[in-house]
Amino acid sequence: MGKYFIMLCLAAVLATGCSPNDPQQTADPVEKRSPFPAIVEPHKAEQAEESGDVVFILGEMRNRDKWESFMQKVKKNQPDHVRVTMYTIEGDPIIHELIYDGTLFQSTYDATRDKYGSREEITTNTCKGLELTKVERGESVYVLTDCEKQNGFYIPNM
Repeated sequence: MGKYFIMLCLAAVLATGCSPNDPQQTADPVEKRSPFPAIVEPHKAEQAEESGDVVFILGEMRNRDKWESFMQKVKKNQPDHVRVTMYTIEGDPIIHELIYDGTLFQSTYDATRDKYGSREEITTNTCKGLELTKVERGESVYVLTDCEKQNGFYIPNM
């Protein structure tokens, strides 16, 4: 009986001695992937439209169906994402990515390609809502609400 107990203890020591001490070594690395296709430079309106972006250029909205689909999922509290690319008068893209998890909006604003703008860095924000609001001259725009930081997102309701 003593031999079996010693052999059992020895097997337990060997089994635990062979396992790694660092639990992060055994965990599969989780890559944080963007749900959006890579941006092709220069990010021209035609390229943005082909990649599935909602595009605003010279008062025109392209890929309207993508925006409408996103809004329908938001109304149903279903996760979704959309990239909105607005072009300045000079033709520079300002990119705004929205990821909705069913509760909160993760917003990423990228104006680094705007030559005549502030050329600020890419900023992220978390917001609780997305609402249609009236602005000057009776126009309606969608804006993010209840944000952690000052909100810079708006999209015309066309």
